[in-house]
Amino acid sequence: MLREAIAKFQVMAPMLLPELIDGKLEEETVVYDDYALIPYVLPRAFRLEEIMDMFEDKMELIILYHLIPSEATEFGHACCAYSNPNSERMFKINVRTDAEGKVTHLMVTIYDSLEFMSSDVLLDLQLNENHGVIKYSRDVAQIVNDFS
Repeated sequence: MLREAIAKFQVMAPMLLPELIDGKLEEETVVYDDYALIPYVLPRAFRLEEIMDMFEDKMELIILYHLIPSEATEFGHACCAYSNPNSERMFKINVRTDAEGKVTHLMVTIYDSLEFMSSDVLLDLQLNENHGVIKYSRDVAQIVNDFS
């Protein structure tokens, strides 16, 4: 079932976000028991805000958080977004800025079950919420409600 979800993502994502996800730029997919990681190299560098807008507008993803680890540098600003659990898709996307404040890579996590996805989304938020200033984060109650 996980292999099927990977294949569906690889077909759907380039159609929804051709600016970001091109199957030719995909690095090696790593498959585990309950999830798979697909790293992508972007065709060009993007500002984090551009990426977040594309996530919301073109893929209708739910923004989990926008983290600013330090106001002193553009490096390491991060965003995580996940697919609506009411859809048939089960994935999240993590991005982080480089030293120039641009996003050049993204990491897609595809899940085998909603239970594992919900626990991983909550864990991702928990692991990142104390590593800088959270410019935005989805409330835990909202996340739990998304998955119920």
